[in-house]
Amino acid sequence: MHISLIGTVHAESGRANLAELRTILERLRPDVIFAEIPTANLADYLDGSHGNLESAAVALYRKRCPVDVVPVDLEKPSDEFFRKSEEMFKKVERTSSVYRRLVDQNSLDTRDHGFPYLNSDRCAQAWAAIYDEVRATVEWIGDAGLRQIYALWCETNDHRETGILENINGYCIRCALSRGVLLVGAGHRKAIVKKRQEQRGVGAPGVSWNLESSLD
Repeated sequence: MHISLIGTVHAESGRANLAELRTILERLRPDVIFAEIPTANLADYLDGSHGNLESAAVALYRKRCPVDVVPVDLEKPSDEFFRKSEEMFKKVERTSSVYRRLVDQNSLDTRDHGFPYLNSDRCAQAWAAIYDEVRATVEWIGDAGLRQIYALWCETNDHRETGILENINGYCIRCALSRGVLLVGAGHRKAIVKKRQEQRGVGAPGVSWNLESSLD
């Protein structure tokens, strides 16, 4: 199987829109789409009611091109995790003008350049800078509880990214299809590329990945 990694954004923004993502899927013509959702969310994802851009695009694509959709994310973390994570980011946003500038620029580039930007080295570097500023700001604030929330947030995302690759490998061992697409938020793309590169020779046999940094 050949798998293309496509960085996305969960809500439409300018050129990062439903039509463009559907066009990407129609060009790649996958036999299977690996979705950044847990199994419990599959039904809503398939009928487009999940509430994000990827779900809507996949639902439209499947009307013309029947394709397997495989949920590969881990189970959803607790509501408390999301609440505390949101509070952490709000504190970082209030504290750091650098963070605000980086996030605003990333949003503008997403709006103006769409999926070619979301799958570029520039976007990967932008997210790395955003995450570095989050870490630095949490350290500067110096609150022990905030540091614990940040550590849990990092650990949770690391486990999710590892789990996504493990679930894809497990599927590829069981099923013999030719073309796959992984749709994942652009903020996870760099970490998944790194983990996949570290796993070369370890994953399912006969599987190749397109980890190119841009879309034509």
